Amino acid sequence: MASPKRITSAVYAVFTVLAGIFVVSSTYQIAVAVFAEPAPGAPNPSSTQVPPACAEGLKSLAAAVDRGLAASAGVTDRAEAEKRYQAARSPEWDAARQQELVQPCTSDARGADAVAAITRFDRAAVGALRHQTDELGPVRRAALSFIR
Repeated sequence: MASPKRITSAVYAVFTVLAGIFVVSSTYQIAVAVFAEPAPGAPNPSSTQVPPACAEGLKSLAAAVDRGLAASAGVTDRAEAEKRYQAARSPEWDAARQQELVQPCTSDARGADAVAAITRFDRAAVGALRHQTDELGPVRRAALSFIR
């Protein structure tokens, strides 16, 4: 009869071999997925793009968000920063104009996802703005107090 120590060693060896096979197999599959050429008939990455009219509207909205961030950069007061952000991203983000810009996206299956992504971008920008004013604002004011 085999000793418990030998059985434990055998179980451990089998587990180690199976875990190693799993790791090697997973690594191989990931490498093939990343580095291999697409299979014939595979979807073209450019097919994930939205129609040109939708893309133009989204590009305008993204540029307005960037413009708003630039206008509010360096402001230490949250209310003032948000006011500048809102003013600078107009008129694209005004309700009527925004609807007009995203209207071409409604006819495409990926349009809703694209509009959701640009909306998340706007919300993230507002969050970054709040972070900038709430956390960096006091530090910026303290640092600038020495040079003004």
